Amino acid sequence: MLRKDSAEASKIPNLKRRLVDGLQVITGEGVLSGSGHLSARIPGTKTFLINPRFAGVLADSKDICTVNFEGKRIAGKGPVPSETPIHAAVYRSRPDVGSVIHCHARYSILVGLLDSGLIPFNREARLFADGVPIFPESRGINSFTLAQRMVDALGPHYAVFLRAHGVVVVGPGIEGTCLSAIQLERACQDQLLMMSITTVKPMSDAGRGRNNARLENPYRAWPFLLYKHKVKSKAEIRAGIRTLEEGEHY
Repeated sequence: MLRKDSAEASKIPNLKRRLVDGLQVITGEGVLSGSGHLSARIPGTKTFLINPRFAGVLADSKDICTVNFEGKRIAGKGPVPSETPIHAAVYRSRPDVGSVIHCHARYSILVGLLDSGLIPFNREARLFADGVPIFPESRGINSFTLAQRMVDALGPHYAVFLRAHGVVVVGPGIEGTCLSAIQLERACQDQLLMMSITTVKPMSDAGRGRNNARLENPYRAWPFLLYKHKVKSKAEIRAGIRTLEEGEHY
């Protein structure tokens, strides 16, 4: 159980607000629909936050559930999603991961059915230049046995296709993970469009277009999306931006 007097507990309200913002953005971008779930690791604990089992876009901070790494709900009204083991298994196996999305984005599902999988042929796909594995199971991942097999397929990558089912996307934080899922869906859409015109070939200099530092602080893309989907006012968004020092790059 969480200790309410711990430093970690004081971070939970902010994490919940960021999770709700993320749900609004990825729904607005067409990545999340009435089903699917977004979670965030609670730093320093073996617990995470996740939206309950209804359309994520409808969730408020008070609805967000706390779940332990055994998949048991320890706070929040619930019920938690049936595929909560996906999130628990990722957090147990990947200490570098701070947030997980499972969704059923249309174009990502279609590319996950191709033998070629994702081809990193443009800027949108560069984040995934080291590969997006394809997990062969199409059924819901509602057991830890199946979830661990999915995690094994994911390996060190940022995403894995669940064949004919959806995708799982991971990253160091909520905002970067949401952006990665959006970028993956756009890359898949672009690939399918190009495949209708010509043969798609990977970029000769393909390499991850973002590193973890930029995913931890997406100081340009995320504020734009918060504004685009009217999640916060312009003043609130500007107040929260942490820009780089002039001349600093990562």
